[in-house]
Amino acid sequence: MHLLDVPYIKQRPELPSGCEATALAMALSYHGEAVDKLTLAREMPRNDVPAERNEDGTIRIWGDPEDGFVGDPFDNGITINPNPLKRVADKYRSCSLALYQQEFSIIETHTANGHPVLVWFTIHHDMPTSRIWHTPAGKAVQAPRPLHCIVVTGIDDEYVYFHDCESTEKSGKHVKVEKDRFIRIYDAMGRRALVIT
Repeated sequence: MHLLDVPYIKQRPELPSGCEATALAMALSYHGEAVDKLTLAREMPRNDVPAERNEDGTIRIWGDPEDGFVGDPFDNGITINPNPLKRVADKYRSCSLALYQQEFSIIETHTANGHPVLVWFTIHHDMPTSRIWHTPAGKAVQAPRPLHCIVVTGIDDEYVYFHDCESTEKSGKHVKVEKDRFIRIYDAMGRRALVIT
């Protein structure tokens, strides 16, 4: 198994909620595209719906990450889904591939073919907690937490290796998680990914 030599970039301190832009910067730089994470964060489409909370503090109404980044990647935000992030990636490389509900084997194939894959994952590499809010139009948004975005750099029979741009004790270059566990988390996070080809 060959680990992809993806340049490693940290999201903090500039982008406390900008893991997707940081992950995209890593994947694009692997392909020789010199664009920085702050530029990508500013280029992401935004969904500016303000959060409305229930009495217990949980979110009742917020934006749709399928439309754009919900919240502020430079401050307090949640996420952006693969399709709108693909539009940013396509400015630099026109053949990225947004994946929804695909088996993990699809990610394995792309990684083996030399393409870094952004995967919507969890911050501490644990199983997520379910969370749902609604858009003003009434659409239910599945947003398991604590949401994170990482870049897969290699896969073998036992482990998935990835760059984690956060600043926890589990973050870093070519972090590895048992393959079965990784797939369970990937599934629980809604099977979202973005292949940068």
